[in-house]
Amino acid sequence: AVVSTQSTGILAECKKRAPKPPEPEKRQPRICHFTSVYPELATESRPTVASTLRSSLTKQRLQKEKENEEKEREKDLVNKMRQLELKKEMTSKLDTNTPVNSDELQQKLEQQKRLELEYKEQLANIQARVSERPFLFEKQGLQGPGLDERIVRGVLERAGISEDVIAEILGQDMV
Repeated sequence: AVVSTQSTGILAECKKRAPKPPEPEKRQPRICHFTSVYPELATESRPTVASTLRSSLTKQRLQKEKENEEKEREKDLVNKMRQLELKKEMTSKLDTNTPVNSDELQQKLEQQKRLELEYKEQLANIQARVSERPFLFEKQGLQGPGLDERIVRGVLERAGISEDVIAEILGQDMV
């Protein structure tokens, strides 16, 4: 990636100003835990081979992580610089652009108005169809006269009521 000399100068300045992560504290040598009870037995512990290997690997890992973080910071700074340069270019290009062709703009506005009118007409048609529909109860009443009577008659027959009583309740003669 090629970065202009101006942006590399800004990058160096940003690196100088960027806060550095704190250094890890150095440990004191371990002293035997009996020191508070038996001070005469206080001796320094000697590290084992495993502990020295572990500490060296830990130092290497921390060093690699530190290097990776620095690389990421550099990448972020370069990306920010690129974004700033692109932003400057885009604003300069937008400022120098010629005005939009008024004929094309008029055509688009007219097309948008036509689409709005068509949409309003469709909505009006839908509203008219819905308002002409019968309500649910009216629709059920149109499906079949006597539907309610048949339902009541069926319930009464299942309840064991005779046909004479059903005819009296419905006010009709049973056929």
